[in-house]
Amino acid sequence: MSDANSRLKLNYVPAVLKHQPSHGWSVEYYVLDGNGSMRRMVIRMNALRKRFQRITDFKAHCSQVVCNINAKLAGGWTPFGEQQNTRLYTPIEAVLDDYIKEKTSELRPDTMRSYRSFSNCLKEWLAETCPNAQCSAFNRVLAVRFMDYINKVKGLSGRSYNNRLKQGRAFFSWAVEKCYAKENPFATIRVKREETKKRILIPADTRARITDYFKKKNPNYLVLCQLVFNSLVRPKEVWRLKIADIHLDEGYIHVTEDESKTHYSRTAALTPQLISGIRSMIQGAKPSMYLFGHGYKPNAKPIRYQNFREDWTKMRTALGLPDTMQLYSLRDTGINEMLKAGIDPLTVMQHADHHDLSMTTRYANHVDPHLVETISTKAPQF
Repeated sequence: MSDANSRLKLNYVPAVLKHQPSHGWSVEYYVLDGNGSMRRMVIRMNALRKRFQRITDFKAHCSQVVCNINAKLAGGWTPFGEQQNTRLYTPIEAVLDDYIKEKTSELRPDTMRSYRSFSNCLKEWLAETCPNAQCSAFNRVLAVRFMDYINKVKGLSGRSYNNRLKQGRAFFSWAVEKCYAKENPFATIRVKREETKKRILIPADTRARITDYFKKKNPNYLVLCQLVFNSLVRPKEVWRLKIADIHLDEGYIHVTEDESKTHYSRTAALTPQLISGIRSMIQGAKPSMYLFGHGYKPNAKPIRYQNFREDWTKMRTALGLPDTMQLYSLRDTGINEMLKAGIDPLTVMQHADHHDLSMTTRYANHVDPHLVETISTKAPQF
């Protein structure tokens, strides 16, 4: 049988990797076009070659590219109607590096920790499962296997599993936008049911004990607690606050978009008690200083964020409080107390920096440790 007849019978000639001194590296194959003619298709690989330090690694990757193209050709696929895009053959590890590099220029360093954690976790799994896989070849089957790895091997909670899933969707949405992939393999994977947050409200009598403790041990930490409880400023946002953000005469704090968890600026009201406490803290401090620096005093550098949690844990141990009473519980409690005090939900929503009322009213569902006592003594008689 002639070579021409063989081509017409197969409808294609398998892809191969070629190198020419004048044109460099390319993957070439023939495929039958709509006019019944065998057309030569060429994918230039020179740009991809630059991503590999060693020629052997580059050739190994190209072998996978060739195998994938031939598998698609054998299944009846043709490239006509598609624009040849060498980015589709980029190793997923290299795409992850580009993704992290771009996001680093856009996001805060503490936000980037979760992005890098996802990238490292996926790279670790890829190294064991399918090294040098192309980004476009990462399909739903591989995405499901990776999430199974997250669930069974890593043993992450439902919330952590869902965070990884969200990060996977975000990465591949970016990859599709940048033409590294054609579809998002994580898009149809269902989220897991999340466990209830392990935080409970902190009743008034316990807050009084906490106040007495920090008045003796660390009065400035008490200001931190009041900012979380009264002004509903999240602990991480308090950590980022600078003196310039505080307007004591006007009675508010300006939480900038760079400091806010939601990346929207807002105004947080200050109580007279907080104004007095902050005023004594910042005497002589420069506007550019962080409110909580070393030793919980204003400083050019912020205190370690872990100190917030560590010193709260010391207090909780000293007072014999359960670990479900967390620093963030003060914010939950503040929202709950404001709603019970009759402050309208819309005002509380704006003060708490929530996007909608459903998020705000959800805080009314927290378990109240004094619920039975309250109902038995204050409920109307039948």
